[in-house]
Amino acid sequence: MPIPLADFLIQNRDTILEAWEVEVRSIPAAQALTRPALRDGLPGLLEGIARMMRKPQAELASGLSAISDHHALERLGEGFDLRQVVTEYRLLRGCVLRLWSARGHATLRPDEERIFHEAMDEAVAAAVSRYTRARERTIQALDRISAAALGSPDVAGFLPRLLQVLCETVAAVDVAVVLLRDGEDFLRVESGVGEGVDIGGLVPMGQGFVGTIAATREPLLVHDASGDERAHSAVVRTSDVRALYGVPLVLNDVLIGVALMGSRVSTELSEEDLLLFRAMASRATGLLAQGQARDREREARAEAEASLKRLRESEAGLRRWEEVFFRLGVGVVVVSAEDDTLLDVNPAFARMHGASPEELIGQPLEATIAPEARGMLPRHAAAANSKPSHEYESLHVRKDGSRFPAFSHVTAFRDETGKVSRRVATVLDITQRRAVETDRQRLLSTIESERARLAAVLEQLPAGVFIADAASGRLVLANRQVAMLTGRPFQPMSNVDTFATLYGACHPDGTPYAPDAWPLARTLSTGEVVQGEEAMLKHEDGHTLTVLVSSAPIRDRDGELIAGVATLADVTERRRAQEAELQAARFGERLIAIVSHDLRNPLNAIHLSTTQLLHSEVLAERERRFVTRIARSSARMTRMISELLDFTRGRLGGGIPIQRTPGDLRAVVRQGVEELEAAWPERTLRVAGGSGRYDGQWDADRLLQVVSNLGGNALQYSAPDAPITLTLSDLGDTVVLEVHNPGEPISAEALPHLFDPFRRATSSHPGSSISGGLGLGLYIVEQVVKGHGGHIQVTSTEADGTVFKVTLPRVPLPA
Repeated sequence: MPIPLADFLIQNRDTILEAWEVEVRSIPAAQALTRPALRDGLPGLLEGIARMMRKPQAELASGLSAISDHHALERLGEGFDLRQVVTEYRLLRGCVLRLWSARGHATLRPDEERIFHEAMDEAVAAAVSRYTRARERTIQALDRISAAALGSPDVAGFLPRLLQVLCETVAAVDVAVVLLRDGEDFLRVESGVGEGVDIGGLVPMGQGFVGTIAATREPLLVHDASGDERAHSAVVRTSDVRALYGVPLVLNDVLIGVALMGSRVSTELSEEDLLLFRAMASRATGLLAQGQARDREREARAEAEASLKRLRESEAGLRRWEEVFFRLGVGVVVVSAEDDTLLDVNPAFARMHGASPEELIGQPLEATIAPEARGMLPRHAAAANSKPSHEYESLHVRKDGSRFPAFSHVTAFRDETGKVSRRVATVLDITQRRAVETDRQRLLSTIESERARLAAVLEQLPAGVFIADAASGRLVLANRQVAMLTGRPFQPMSNVDTFATLYGACHPDGTPYAPDAWPLARTLSTGEVVQGEEAMLKHEDGHTLTVLVSSAPIRDRDGELIAGVATLADVTERRRAQEAELQAARFGERLIAIVSHDLRNPLNAIHLSTTQLLHSEVLAERERRFVTRIARSSARMTRMISELLDFTRGRLGGGIPIQRTPGDLRAVVRQGVEELEAAWPERTLRVAGGSGRYDGQWDADRLLQVVSNLGGNALQYSAPDAPITLTLSDLGDTVVLEVHNPGEPISAEALPHLFDPFRRATSSHPGSSISGGLGLGLYIVEQVVKGHGGHIQVTSTEADGTVFKVTLPRVPLPA
């Protein structure tokens, strides 16, 4: 009975494929394939076409495309070109139509044949499209791999680029690893991308996922590596990897390594991605083999070059040794162990014996030894033969018969049997050494004499002296005065700190010395030189004495610290005398303060009385002159008493008290200048600068005193026609006042003492009017400036005159 084409395809599928297989084997790429690999998805294709003939085309067309896509990818991986893939479908179409017509029971259904041909055309189109896309993607990836190989000089540089290409080509891949064979039993992780890859880790052949791929030389795919025991590895973390695929890297039936790719986001890797990975692995295998061959070639070339270099260095070394032998200033001689004849001598040995090398070679060794010393030669030869080397001194003889002492170092050389065949000796003329040794002994004797004299001097010094070794820190020597000062006999101590502890050393305020703060300890640790540091020590009988401690380092010729020396000078009585003087001075200052304070009341009464008298109209002119003189004298006494009070406040009260209030320094300067102009109407005073801000926290009365004293000082010590200039400058956080007068400079001897109390200078200007005073003006100026946290400087030259520069901070500085 005639049957439809759809039923024919189902019932005769195997017959059709057997006939197709016979024809398709003519394609070279198909000849090596097994039957299942050759048929691939074609049985499913025939069944799908049959179902399309029975149902609407739209329901099954996608299924045919999927089969053709898979078939195209398989054929691309098996080496088919596009023409061969199309030929497969053409042959299949022909086999179906030929067998169907040959049975003689074909049912003529034009729609059925049309669907068959459209389905076959769709399958061909899908296969061609998928093949073309996959082939293009593969070619691009392989081209990038080839470019990476060309840009990498070795395997180590190529592999990271290979894996980078893989990750950029296959989007789902986030773990990629290449392992290379390491010997017969292991694979080593050579390169990898992604987390959890242990570069350099080893995997045994035949074990786990990688080892299985290497042993079977077959690709392996798992869809959940975290749950597959084979995929667990110590060198590649797979606890969070889902899809994992590996392929062997085999070239000419030789395993080179294994390549892995994995995804942490997907359990599936597409057929196209697997095909691409295999193609990339295949291309990489050849490139890796080439790279390894190049590496081996470079290593072999490097080894050959190194061997050649060593050979050349050996030859150069021989030449250098020959040059050393002939040019060495020390005598070298080679002696036969059999008969003690000279086999070879260098020019230095011949010269020291007054002969040429040719005259000595072949002669017995004893010919170079003085007759009186030849009896020791057998003993020295036996000693040299029995140990690695032997040294001795002997008396040699020159060709002219003169003698000289020589030092010989002999080494015995043995042949293959272990027998001594020759002895080589270096010979040094020690005539000069003997002379030096004699001089050394004489010098040592001199040093001992000097040491004895030094010891005698140390014992007679009125100050205590002790010496410590720098390396160990031990106190090694002390003179008799140390024992006299401390009341204890000196004994060597293990550490300099022990001395400070034993004798209760402390600072003048009673604070004990820290372990490393004792002057000699500082000298030993840092090389510090300490001059006259005051310290307190406890005497053996319990009383306290005051000493001045000085210490200094002792260095060798190279500047290395080898020891430290310290001195103790007893200044207990001197300190007591100074304390008594200080107490007397303080008493005098307090007396001055008391008297000055008590004198202010009667002086105020005199000042008030003279003021009233001067304003009286009944006072005669002669009496008015007397009263005026009394008023001026009382004013002068008032100023002197004020200065004395400020002085005593500064000395006894910790400085002149400063009461800061907000104010403008310019107003203070203007007021001071006005008062000076009133007192010196015939003189010229100028105020310069002043632009900027001059507000701040000031004691206006005290600063007015500074302006008055500095201005008055400039007026007193300058020529009557010389102008006085006061300059203000705004420097931001500080304000500067400069008082300048031209003329004769202050002497260099007086400059360092300008601000000392009770010092007054003299002026050579005939017109200057220096009123009598106590010499406290500049002292008070300095104390006021310091009380404001500022400082004062003086410069005085013939060309520029004298300038007093006062620098004041706007606000009080933090304590």
